[in-house]
Parts: sequence; C-alpha cells; structure tokens
Amino acid sequence: MKSVKKGFVVSAVGAVAAATVLTVTAGPAVAENGGKFQTFYSLTNGLCVAVVDSSVHGPGYPSSATFTVSTNMTGVGSCSLDVTLHWRNVDTGETGTRTQTAKGPGYWISDPKTTVFQPGFGTFVGHVTVNGLSLGSSGEVEFTVEPYQG
Repeated sequence: MKSVKKGFVVSAVGAVAAATVLTVTAGPAVAENGGKFQTFYSLTNGLCVAVVDSSVHGPGYPSSATFTVSTNMTGVGSCSLDVTLHWRNVDTGETGTRTQTAKGPGYWISDPKTTVFQPGFGTFVGHVTVNGLSLGSSGEVEFTVEPYQG
C-alpha cells in the first residue's frame, strides 16, 4: 500500500515539474485579449531608476482597448518617464502610439481615465518603449478590438 502512495506522489511531483517547465519556456505573452508585457528597467528624466510594468487589453470600454502602466522609481529628486505603447493592426497595417507619463520617485500607476484608447478594430500587436536608456525589453503582446454589439 505504501509503494502505491509513494508512486502517486512521485508522479504528481513529476507532472507539476513538467507543467512548470512548459509554462516557463512558453515564450512571450500572446493572447487574443491582450496581457502583461515583460518587466524591464530604465533610467528616467531626473536621477531615478525605474522598474516598468505595463499591459494592454483589447476588451476595454466598448470598441476600445486599455493600456496600463505602473512604475517603481528609486532615486533623488523628482523624475519622470514616458512609457509608450506602439501598436500595429495586423489586418490593415495601420500603426499608432499611446503614451503614459510616469512620475517619481516612488510607486506610480496610470489613472484609469487615461488608459482607454481607440485604435480601430481588428487584431493588434504591441510593444512598449521608454524615453530613457533601458535594460531589457517589453516583448510583444497581441490583442483584439471588436466593434461594440449592444
């Protein structure tokens, strides 16, 4: 009886380990409705270093998407960082940007009223840049915006 329980535990641990490896090696965030970009680090305007987290989601307000940003800036004196979403409509080739200006030092998160934007309809691919030297990159996230059907 003990060997059956022991074998079951070993199999369960192996399954969890395999699932973890698959999750970690899956690559960049790609989903129909958007998702989180990879975290990266940047110097700012002012004497700060920022940790930048951002996400984009297609099903925002009707016929819109949302671009959210949060930063944690460490440094001396006031600082700021422009965080820009660059999007491209995969169906039409149309491109555009949406910028949030983070302020520091300290923790900053975008105001929900400023996160909504209307890039049009279709499937989009986006990536994030900043106006300072950065370490790492955001990677790409895919999102979809569909017309409002009320």
